[in-house]
Parts: sequence; structure tokens; C-alpha cells
Amino acid sequence: MVSDKFQITCQPIKGLKRGGGIRFGEMERDSLLAHGAAYLLHDRLHTCSDYHIAAVCSICGSILTPSVIKPEKRVARAVKGLPPVRAPKVFRHACDTNKGMETVAMPYVFKYLAAELAAMSIKMTLQLSI
Repeated sequence: MVSDKFQITCQPIKGLKRGGGIRFGEMERDSLLAHGAAYLLHDRLHTCSDYHIAAVCSICGSILTPSVIKPEKRVARAVKGLPPVRAPKVFRHACDTNKGMETVAMPYVFKYLAAELAAMSIKMTLQLSI
């Protein structure tokens, strides 16, 4: 039962015995910042840790989950010899439109924080720029 649990923040578990990684603490982070290793810092703390792609509405700036409408009418191209699959079309209920949807890479903890703040009636919006 305990082995079936998972991290709610999607971050790796601690300890090599449990399939986790080596601890990367504040001192290690500070040393990489001091040496100017920005790519390595971004790779270790974001890409390999809790990388998440979220849909963001560029009209209202909301990170809420989009709904899928009419997936049977949209067909995506075949990839590497696989048969074509139906691509879902997203729809935002808050804006009543499917225009302005952008995908943004962010840590999963940020999306979790937005959900926690929404539970306390605090709306978080993002401003997207190109």
C-alpha cells in the first residue's frame, strides 16, 4: 500500500533505493548559480524534475483545464508509420471560445499552487508574450 503512493507535486522521490535521485539542495543550487551554469540548473531543477506542459488561455490568462470537443472530426498526421489519430480540439468554458489557447512549459508545482489558490478564491492569471 505504501509503495503505491506517488508524489502529488510530481517531483522525484528521495533515495536511490526507492528509485529516486540524489539530493540536490540549496548549497548545490547556489554553487551552480555562482558558476553561471544556467542551462544545467534549468535542466536539473525543471526539465528532469517536474516538467509539465499546461494549456493557458491568452485571452483571460487562466491555467484551468481545457475541455475536449468533437474529437471525431479532427485527424492528425501519421507519425513514424503509425495510423492517423484523432487530434482533440480544446474549448475554454470561461471564455466560451477555442481561440487563444497556448501551451506553456512550467513546473507542475506552479500548476498545483494555482489550484490551491483557486480553492481559496484567489485567481492567478498569466500574461503571455511572444
